[in-house]
Amino acid sequence: MPLAPCAPKKLDRFAGSADGSPMAPLDSLHGALQGWQNFYMLTGAASATLTGLMFVAVTFGSSLVTRESAATTRAFLDPTYTHFVQVLLTACVLTVPTLGATFLGCALMVAGALRIVALHSVFRRYREAQRKYGDIEMSDWVVSIVLPLLCHLLVMTSGAGFIVRKAVALDVLAVAIMALLFIGIHSAWELFVWMALAVNERRPGRVQPESTSSTPAKDGRTTTSERGGL
Repeated sequence: MPLAPCAPKKLDRFAGSADGSPMAPLDSLHGALQGWQNFYMLTGAASATLTGLMFVAVTFGSSLVTRESAATTRAFLDPTYTHFVQVLLTACVLTVPTLGATFLGCALMVAGALRIVALHSVFRRYREAQRKYGDIEMSDWVVSIVLPLLCHLLVMTSGAGFIVRKAVALDVLAVAIMALLFIGIHSAWELFVWMALAVNERRPGRVQPESTSSTPAKDGRTTTSERGGL
């Protein structure tokens, strides 16, 4: 009696869950992560490349930073850099074949909590820059404070989901990782545009206003030299 042909097996992104649904219990983390390997390899490679470009950009723009403006400068540099590093580390961890769900969940919750604590320092520097210079726009607050806070909360939520073995934690973590990556890209672009404008403004032979020497601000406006590079 001839055997009936078997239907090709489909790769389920919730293969490690009990019934293949996102809200089902996560029985095998290794099985569930098999469908996410390309995603984390792609995001990890992108974040590693962008981290390297950040070092190059800071090297070329180092002449724009003074001792007085260093703290304000780091308020714009540090969050972008740490976004890329967090995405890279998360991608590296999730490709470890012996990774356990409980360890991953605890690590994500700790990482999210630490990033929220660090975000308070960024908020304090932004508030100080706003009080001194008054040129921090609402979009800067949203992109640098509000959206990262939501992402870190999502990371902690996904960590709790891994601890209780819920497959939906994979989707929550993916949303947070993509959001952090694109926030970092947006912030890096804003920073690089400001650096290009500032370097062009400081070229030798360029006529400066008689009242005050000005340099373009991060958003394209001009600030006086009292800001010391920012």
